[in-house]
Amino acid sequence: AGGDGRAVQMLNRYLVVEQADGIEVIDQHALHERVLFERLKASVNEGRLEVQPLLIPEQVDLAPAELELVTEHAAALQKAGMRVEPFGGSTVIVSSKPVLAGKASAAGIVREVVDRLAAAAPAAEPAMLVEEVLHGLACRAAIKAGDPLSQEEVDALVRDRWGVQDSHHCPHGRPTSLVLSRQELDRQFRRI
Repeated sequence: AGGDGRAVQMLNRYLVVEQADGIEVIDQHALHERVLFERLKASVNEGRLEVQPLLIPEQVDLAPAELELVTEHAAALQKAGMRVEPFGGSTVIVSSKPVLAGKASAAGIVREVVDRLAAAAPAAEPAMLVEEVLHGLACRAAIKAGDPLSQEEVDALVRDRWGVQDSHHCPHGRPTSLVLSRQELDRQFRRI
């Protein structure tokens, strides 16, 4: 675990944490996306993914090419906790999603996942396809830039990063934080 000072949310998108010799600025969406992705991946790999059946299944209208992707990759979607079935025409019904997806709409998740599956290599391994689905789930379910957070949520997110691998970047490779040393700050303020 790290020796973080108290974190403060700024501009409803960044968390600023005092460090021993400077400050760290965290992108709340990028970090939360990484935390969710790693939790989803561990749950799938360990066979303990909690799935929430939807009380009212969501209908999603897709373009024909999108429907083909969803149909072709139904097994990857199912393994990631998304039960998506054809409903007629180019409409599908989503009847479950992972509990970790929180309040994210099933329709929004499907749209995000379809984009990722479309970008995946045509001959991608099944495990890689599941990871693409998990990336989409994590991105859609993560706290967004602009979301105000309570102090408890800020503290939990800063603390949660120590429990996941690769917390220094999101699943897309963007950094989750930047560190500004006291020396860099002093130089900017011409104190050196």
